[in-house]
Amino acid sequence: MKRTLAALFGASLVAAFGAAPPASADLVTTCVGEGGAVTVPNDLVVPAGQSCTLDGTTIQGNVTVRAGADLVGTGVTIEGNTIVQGDAYLDLTDSSVGGNLANRAGYGVYLDYSSVQRYTGTGDNADTFLSALGTTFVGKVSATSGAFQLEGSQAGRAVEVSNAYYADLIDSVVVGQVSLDGAAYGSLVCGSEIDGDASFTDNAYGVQLGAGGPLGGCDLGSSVWGGDVDVSGTTGDVQVSDNIIRGNLSGEGNDPAPVASDNRVRGELLGQFAEAPAANAPRFGTHSMRTAQAVRAEVDTAREVRVVEAQEAAEAAGPADLG
Repeated sequence: MKRTLAALFGASLVAAFGAAPPASADLVTTCVGEGGAVTVPNDLVVPAGQSCTLDGTTIQGNVTVRAGADLVGTGVTIEGNTIVQGDAYLDLTDSSVGGNLANRAGYGVYLDYSSVQRYTGTGDNADTFLSALGTTFVGKVSATSGAFQLEGSQAGRAVEVSNAYYADLIDSVVVGQVSLDGAAYGSLVCGSEIDGDASFTDNAYGVQLGAGGPLGGCDLGSSVWGGDVDVSGTTGDVQVSDNIIRGNLSGEGNDPAPVASDNRVRGELLGQFAEAPAANAPRFGTHSMRTAQAVRAEVDTAREVRVVEAQEAAEAAGPADLG
């Protein structure tokens, strides 16, 4: 059952991801129902519209969650790649994906204290999401739509997000560059470490780098930026506070002009940041903050709804035949 963010703003979300097909169509295990601590020596597929829950399972091949299907796993090891197709849902806790995780127009992907080689979210689906808590991405993380949040997580290379619903980095580390562009409800970075350059371009609603701002409160301390930081083209409030920036802080075309305070910038203040006072009082109102926080709470609601549905459907289907 496909849901839209509009319905979840009123109701819930949808996600879209994907990857490569199984290595061999002749060597595929189908999962419908509940699976336990066994080893699947080939590819695993959750058929369209079905639900599979796994606990302690090892899959030595690739995993495909077909359109409208659900895969909820705890303590799962996937040695190959994982594909999440249209309106499909993937929820992994204390698990690992040895290959790439690709989301093609799925309902969403939720990762809780897990590890993934590389994540790619593609497709023109504004209602998808990636929500990662305490998760390690060995390589690059990229997405071209949907809601995006890394919390307490690490990306071993760049993070690139464009045309998202929102894009947030909270208490996270990125060992590379960051670009968070074109987010409808803005971008928030708080208590994080970004080792490379960072750019925030053409974000609506606002950009918040630091503890206070239009997108909510954060008490995680300073963010540290290893390179240049540029915030440009924002249609909404920009608040840059309590940051350590080893490069330049620059920005152009933000309307209204940005607010900056309590930053340590080792490079230069350029563009609108050179023109602004060193410290300004925030001018955003409670209405904008309340709306932004409500938008970000939608992912939690969407996850809860889909997990319950998946678990109930898998339980009703009974034990999965995993061989």
